[in-house]
Amino acid sequence: MGIRQSRTSLISRRDVRGQTKSPESVVAAASVTGGPAKTRHRTDGWLMALDFVAVTLVLVVGTTQWLPPLEAAVFVVVLQISGIYRRKLTLSSLNDLPRLIGSVIIATWIVVLIFDQSTPMLRAFLEALATSVLLFVIRALYYALQRRRRRLNVRARSRTAIVGGGKVAAKLLESIAEYPELGLEPVVVYEHEPLDVMTDYNIPIERRNRPLRETVIEHEVQTLLVAFSYTRDSDFVSPLRECDELDCEIFLVPRLFEFVHLSGEMDRVHTVPLIRVRRDALRTWQWRLKRIFDLTMALTAMIVFSPLLVGTALAVKLSDRSAPIIFKQIRIGRKDQPFELYKFRSMKPVPATTSDVDWNPNRDDRLGPVGRFIRKVSLDELPQLWNVVRGDMSIVGPRPERPHFVEQFGQSVRSYSDRHRVGVGLTGWAAIHGLRGDTSIDDRAMYDNFYIENWSVWLDIKIIILTVGALLRGTGS
Repeated sequence: MGIRQSRTSLISRRDVRGQTKSPESVVAAASVTGGPAKTRHRTDGWLMALDFVAVTLVLVVGTTQWLPPLEAAVFVVVLQISGIYRRKLTLSSLNDLPRLIGSVIIATWIVVLIFDQSTPMLRAFLEALATSVLLFVIRALYYALQRRRRRLNVRARSRTAIVGGGKVAAKLLESIAEYPELGLEPVVVYEHEPLDVMTDYNIPIERRNRPLRETVIEHEVQTLLVAFSYTRDSDFVSPLRECDELDCEIFLVPRLFEFVHLSGEMDRVHTVPLIRVRRDALRTWQWRLKRIFDLTMALTAMIVFSPLLVGTALAVKLSDRSAPIIFKQIRIGRKDQPFELYKFRSMKPVPATTSDVDWNPNRDDRLGPVGRFIRKVSLDELPQLWNVVRGDMSIVGPRPERPHFVEQFGQSVRSYSDRHRVGVGLTGWAAIHGLRGDTSIDDRAMYDNFYIENWSVWLDIKIIILTVGALLRGTGS
C-alpha cells in the first residue's frame, strides 16, 4: 500500500457500523473518540484469566492434583514474571511461543517440587508440552480476535501522539494507517517543523507552542511514540519525564533503528522497532511498599540507636551549652515542597540568613572537635530519622537542598529539577558515590536521576549496604 493510499485509509476509518467517516469527522474524532482517557494497564488481564481457567481445567481433567486452582496460579505467576502478559502493539502467538514454552516448563517443575514430587519426569514433561500447546492455541485465537476488534472498532485503539515530524514519524503514521490491528489511533502530532506529508493525514499538529504534558492531557493520549525531531534529544528528557507521570505508555524509536535487534520489552510498528520506556517508579506497586519500609526502618533504627542518639545529643550540648542541640533548616522535598530538616548541631550557630545561602562555609572557625567527629561519621544526620517517620523524607533518595540553591541550580543545571520527582532521602545513589558537599551539581543531578529511572527495591537495599560501609569507614562529610 502506497503512502497516499495509507493517508486515505487513516482519514476514512470505518466505525463499528461500517460507515465511512469523512475527513472532517476524523479530525473531530481525534478530540472525542473514546471519551475519558482509559487507565493504562500494562498487563492483559483477559489473557491471564483465560490461561488460569485453561490450566485449572487441564489439572482437574488430566491429573490427580489436589489443589488445581493454586497450582494454576503458580503457572500464571511464572508467566507474568516472564512478561508474557505484557500488552503489545504487534500481536503474534508465534513470537510468544519460545518464551511461553520456557515459562511453562519452569512452572511445571515448580508445581511438581511443591505439590507432588513423586510425579515421573516423563509425565511432567508431557504435561508441560500439553499445557504449552493449549496456551499457544488460546493465544492464537485471542490475538486473532483482538486484531479483528482493533481493525473494526476505533474505540479498541489507543489514542496516540507522535512526537517528531521527519521521515521516521511519517513512516509511523503510514504504518499505523495501513495496519489498524496495531491498535493505535493518531490524534495529534507534536512538532514545530513537520514535513509537508505529515499535514496530509488531517491530524492536528501541535507546533510546540506549549508543553508536551499539556498536549498529552488535552488530547487524552494513551500512547506516545517519540520519533526523530529537529530538536536535540536532550531537550526532550524533562518533558518526557513529566509525561511518564501521566497515564500513557511511552515508546522511543532508537537511534540507528535499522541496526537494532528486537528484544526484551521492545515492540514494533511494522518494521520500526520501539523501545518501551519503563513505567515510572511512582506508578508501581513496589513503590507503595517503600513508605512502609521507610517507616519500619526509621522506627527500628531510632529504638536500636537510642543510646547513640542520647549520647550524641549530650556531647553536642556539652560542647556549647549556649547553643541548641538540634539544628533546623528548611529544605526542599518532593514536588518542590519545603519541609524542616533536623540535624545534630555540628557548627557554631550563625543567622539563618547566612546559613541558608552559604554554599561552602568556613568550617575551621565554626567546627569544634565534637562537630568534626559527628560529621566525619555522619552522626549529625541521625535526627533525620524523625523526618523519615514524619514522611518528609525517605531512607533512600536524592539528598535535600536549601531553597536558595534549588532555585539557582534549577535554572543553571540540566535536569536538576527532575530529581524532585521523588521524595528526598537520608542517603542516596549520588551520596554513596561521594557526591555531597562541595562537589559537581551536574554529576549529582545525573546520579539522582539515574537512581529514579532505575529504581528497584534491590537498588535501595544496595544503597543502604554501601552507606553502612561508608559509615564504618568514616567517610562522611
